[in-house]
Amino acid sequence: LVALPLGALAVRTTGIYFIMVTFAFAQMGFHVFNDARWAGGSDGMLLFAKPVVAAFGTVWLDLSRGYSFYYVALACLVLAYLLLRVLVRSPFGRVMRGIRVNEARMQALGYATYGYKLVAFVIAGTLAGVAGFLHTAHAEFVNPALLHWHLSGLVLMMVILGGRGTLHGPVAGAFIMVLLQEYLSGLTKHWMLPMGLFVVAVVLFLPRGIAGLAEGRRGNGG
Repeated sequence: LVALPLGALAVRTTGIYFIMVTFAFAQMGFHVFNDARWAGGSDGMLLFAKPVVAAFGTVWLDLSRGYSFYYVALACLVLAYLLLRVLVRSPFGRVMRGIRVNEARMQALGYATYGYKLVAFVIAGTLAGVAGFLHTAHAEFVNPALLHWHLSGLVLMMVILGGRGTLHGPVAGAFIMVLLQEYLSGLTKHWMLPMGLFVVAVVLFLPRGIAGLAEGRRGNGG
């Protein structure tokens, strides 16, 4: 619901302007919730229990039990991947690939590219909402910092590390980023410096990310 009106404005732009507009909306949300007393302001809000699914006096799912949260998060990842894989291979996905390559040509062929981009934006917003729910349920805490631009930058770095234009690349990039952050933060308090150098090296020497490196090896093997 939030992505629909924001996307209606954002998808009218392209390139760096699109990125700046989405960052601007996130910053607006950050300042709104940062000053909202009903949302806890800058301190955020605590959740004192993980979500529970219950009906007719029976608890069907309790995310605080054992490995239940892990399996729920894993199921969401798999379902999101399969959904996007189906979309990419569908006629809708073919149109989106055409828009990415040459939007003007797709418009000349009669496609209303604005509507397609808006639908893609809403789908992305929906998946981001699911990720936000899982993060909040896991941490049992939410604050306005989640809307700050640095989190959007972190997600972009995950995509760059894994490889743009692929589905498995961003997944690999997320794993690499989180594991590397955990490892480096245990070695030094200045862990952001080697992390930044690593990202710069990937951009310079692996412009297609980790996924591009794997595809190149498969191509050489073939």
